[in-house]
Amino acid sequence: MANELKERYDALVATWVALPEERREALLGDFVADYVYNSEKIENGDLEFSTVRDIVERDALTNYTGDAEVLVETRNLKLSWDLAREKLAEDPCLSEELICQAQGLVTMGTYSERLLRAGELPGTFKIDNYVGGPARVGIPAVEVPHAVGTLADEVNTELEEGRRSLTIAAYLHARLFAIHPFADGNGRTARLLMNGVLLAMGMPPIVIRAQDHAAYHAGLDIFHLEGDLSPFRRFLRSETLLTWDGLLD
Repeated sequence: MANELKERYDALVATWVALPEERREALLGDFVADYVYNSEKIENGDLEFSTVRDIVERDALTNYTGDAEVLVETRNLKLSWDLAREKLAEDPCLSEELICQAQGLVTMGTYSERLLRAGELPGTFKIDNYVGGPARVGIPAVEVPHAVGTLADEVNTELEEGRRSLTIAAYLHARLFAIHPFADGNGRTARLLMNGVLLAMGMPPIVIRAQDHAAYHAGLDIFHLEGDLSPFRRFLRSETLLTWDGLLD
């Protein structure tokens, strides 16, 4: 089963790579709303796709009566997507500065009063020892800068070699989430940067579907608790196939 999944995934990547650039860009244009919707819905269940589509495609919406913070977070995901694509296309290199800049856009204007009073700010590493996720992941705040710098170096070594590898994108996501370097927005930032690195390697990005959040967190928890990346990587292969099924022909 695992070999079959890998074969199907590798075939999809080969098809993606062979597409004309214009076709890939058109597909990515349609991808953004789906990515933003699911990435936000993992965190906030009360979200409609039509709302996201209006924000992504028109930067406007009508007749919305829900939580204003959800709108801000949704628009932030669109802005941060544009940033990550632009920066990593110009220079396929991950840095502490880019990671902080991406998280700053993801969480711009959404930090709670409690976090702000504690001195926490979007775009800066956490001051207190916040943890998150079902497994309560997160390293002490004092260790975050070194851990993030080491992670960036590890990813850049792979990028410099010019290989296409789901493993390094999966590792970036899982390790960044395990570090939990920010007071808020860690999951959204990890999903964003994972996709940015995939695109920098010439590979298709992934929609992690909100309805699959249990399997998503299970894969992350196994990496955190056992150091085994394989279940999370298999999950990402499956989600990639679901993301692009029938769209690349």
